[in-house]
Amino acid sequence: MKKYFKLNPFTLLILFTLTVILIQCAVNPVTGKKEIMLISENMEIQMGKEIDQALRLEYGLYNDPQLRTYVRQIGRELVPYTHRPHLEYHFEILDTPVENAFAAPGGYIYITRGLLAMLNSEAEIATVLGHELGHVSARHSARQMTRSILVTLGIVIAGELSEDIKKITPISMVAAQLLFLKYSRSDEYQADKLGIDYAFKRGYSPGEMVNFFSSLQRLTETRGGARLPNFLSTHPLTPRRIQRVQELLNTEEYRLPPNAPPLMVKKVDYLTKLDGLIYGINPRQGFVEGGIFYHPDMNFQFSIPPGWVVDNTARQVTLGPKNGKAVVILQAEDTNENLQNYSQKMMKNFTSPKVFQQEYRYINGLNAYHTLLGITAASEENTENQTDEDISVRISCIRKDNTVFTFFSAAALSDFSGFRYDIDRAVSSFSRLTSAKHLRRKPQRVFVKRSNRAQSLRQFLAALNVPRSSWDKISIINAMGLDQSLTSNQPVKIIW
Repeated sequence: MKKYFKLNPFTLLILFTLTVILIQCAVNPVTGKKEIMLISENMEIQMGKEIDQALRLEYGLYNDPQLRTYVRQIGRELVPYTHRPHLEYHFEILDTPVENAFAAPGGYIYITRGLLAMLNSEAEIATVLGHELGHVSARHSARQMTRSILVTLGIVIAGELSEDIKKITPISMVAAQLLFLKYSRSDEYQADKLGIDYAFKRGYSPGEMVNFFSSLQRLTETRGGARLPNFLSTHPLTPRRIQRVQELLNTEEYRLPPNAPPLMVKKVDYLTKLDGLIYGINPRQGFVEGGIFYHPDMNFQFSIPPGWVVDNTARQVTLGPKNGKAVVILQAEDTNENLQNYSQKMMKNFTSPKVFQQEYRYINGLNAYHTLLGITAASEENTENQTDEDISVRISCIRKDNTVFTFFSAAALSDFSGFRYDIDRAVSSFSRLTSAKHLRRKPQRVFVKRSNRAQSLRQFLAALNVPRSSWDKISIINAMGLDQSLTSNQPVKIIW
């Protein structure tokens, strides 16, 4: 049984006051101004390490050592011009088709292969990495966390002081979390300015940031505004933001002195490194076709219940009905452990499970062990007005060679029987993948070809027999119109 100390409102108020008084104001590395900061640099670095481990597990790193080294080199050459050059920075490419770049606390910078396909020069990637370095330099994430902590602390104390506020405290705490989920507009403006500074000081043409923004805007328009590129959803792009960047670029600060070497763009250098980049979803890591999930690299398949949605990452496959009332998660681990013992280990993920059924049962010639559990789930500590909910969980561990595939299936006890047929159908359909056409499925890639004469992009693609279904995508990733003229020997990214 847990014991809790109840603090009266006066004591809480004193503690809150002392906390604020004792907080040391940190000097912001960029502005030089003092600001309240609850997150130390060591805390930032530790959080960054933990986030890095989670991202590697969830998405995986893109398997191209040369390209990863190239990105790291560009990033590290920007570091001496930042406001926190003493940090140990890490630059990585995440193996996902979404178009995004972001910074974790403590100097961890990520760009996705999806965004790399959108860029067209070394100067563009320098401004993107510079922007993310700007977030780190200005400690934007640490400042957001500090604000969130103070708001949450204030809400908790206010809840103790006022019965009326107590009634809305849960809603307020959720709102506070959502409020600080993204960087503020001023943070984005500042990161843009810093990204331009760092790229310019390294010798890159910072105007390439505008070209990058224009490509993202065009991508948004082709999607009808239905789905923003991920970079825009986490870094909102407004006409005013583009205007501010253009105004900055026209200031004296970014004019070269006489006889200075020209600013670098390095389009050809970048495109050469990009040649062969996987584009879009990589079917080798799993894909859905005709209601079946296929995984060529791991050599398995299983059926998807009709109407269910699928989310596939390097870590797991998650599927469930659109109403969210059930979920099936598939994970894999290389192990020679006995299936029954392995299942017992999986049960330790749950608090006080009630075991209803355990049995060995083959699935399509593969040894499998199944466990049906009942657990009680509560999102908060019990209160007088809260009731817990019973959930049914089924754990199915299937051995294929030296790997154990585990299906975790769950739904509320009252709903589980309604989903049991779909869950059984998905799990029992698990089998080795033997279809040659699915085993041989290859991803699309970005290849760089050169125009052999002056012609339009449309004529160039037609001459190469590039499928017309890819033409619009190709025009976007090249930041060109289909009728735009190419010069002889001009490099062009194509998707094949």
